[in-house]
Amino acid sequence: MTFTGRWESHEDQPVEFSVAPDGNWDLHRVLFWSDLIPVGKNRKPAAGVSSTASELVAWLRTRPNVRVSTPRSATIGTDSLPAEVVDITISSKAVNEASDCPVRACVDFLTWPNAGDNVYGLAEPAVLRLYLSDVRYGGKTHLFAIGIEGRDQADLKAFLPDAEHLIASAGAPVSPAPS
Repeated sequence: MTFTGRWESHEDQPVEFSVAPDGNWDLHRVLFWSDLIPVGKNRKPAAGVSSTASELVAWLRTRPNVRVSTPRSATIGTDSLPAEVVDITISSKAVNEASDCPVRACVDFLTWPNAGDNVYGLAEPAVLRLYLSDVRYGGKTHLFAIGIEGRDQADLKAFLPDAEHLIASAGAPVSPAPS
């Protein structure tokens, strides 16, 4: 990846690598994930959802506590991996799903292999732009995801140029998964 300016990372593991402009970790960040698993409001893996971009988007769109935009096509990285992109926010009618939520509503919806009790979600008014791509490496198909997280819609809009530049510059030894 090509970074413009100074960035910092707080997570560098096989299932997640995340970065933010230096000093802005609590404001916005870019998260690179492998093999996401959807979780329901009980924080347990959702049954019957295969690990593909289209299945995850379809499942997310059924969750009443989040609002998911219509999927659109995009590419990831220097190899132009095909991706689906959606924006995810908390629904205005959301029912809080987290007992420790500091705002009106928090919703958890993702986890990773071997994550234990760790889950990912949003606290209102945060927004997540999620890129999803079915890729192949190591002889297997994987779900590759990149999240651009913003404190709110205005923050996401201001951060998008830097985040999208980073995503466009990314390279990895992967190929698109066969359809």
